[in-house]
Amino acid sequence: MSILRPLPAGHSWDEDYENDGYSPVYEPLWRMLETFLESVPAGTVLDFGCGDGAYARLMGEKRLRVTGIDISEKAVQKARTRECPQCVFIRHDCIPHDLPDDSFDVVVMLNSLHCLTQGQRSELFEQARRILKPNGYFFAGVLSLEDDSYPRHEWQEINKGTFVDSSGRLFHFFSESELANELSWLEIQETITLQNIHPACGRKSALFVVTARYPAGSA
Repeated sequence: MSILRPLPAGHSWDEDYENDGYSPVYEPLWRMLETFLESVPAGTVLDFGCGDGAYARLMGEKRLRVTGIDISEKAVQKARTRECPQCVFIRHDCIPHDLPDDSFDVVVMLNSLHCLTQGQRSELFEQARRILKPNGYFFAGVLSLEDDSYPRHEWQEINKGTFVDSSGRLFHFFSESELANELSWLEIQETITLQNIHPACGRKSALFVVTARYPAGSA
């Protein structure tokens, strides 16, 4: 069972939301998500790792009912200040056990899976299977080994492909086969590598963007 431990003041993820502005939207990723949502029967969406609600708000503007979840209290506080009557935001470190079974058409996980340990991901997927409707859908973006940030020699490598930065935040870089293995409970439709050059440092970033369906009878 997931137990949410209180975060101390100055928690590393909270620091990302100290400024007054909202987080930017990565337009290529949003366009892919937008196209995906328009292609599937969706009314309810769970956005895990929602941050300050940047993508949840955009989904809410599409008249989708969005439940956003994030571990950062500051992120959730900022998300709740957005104009998004279709959105509800919850602070949690996993998908809460009190969310009803078979209650979401789509689960979205943008830039969150690679911030979890393998054990945390396993628990998260167990809950995702529970709350997804039969024949529901899944959309995720995760760090790829093709990202120029890999390997991060200035960070501590705690497991193969998994690093901890100076503030204690975890980042895992996936191979496509590893990602497919962890998502074997889904029927993967497509895995695309999304690349761009980070404007601040000129470094290539690379994400795997996965679209999938949760077949009926898979529980």
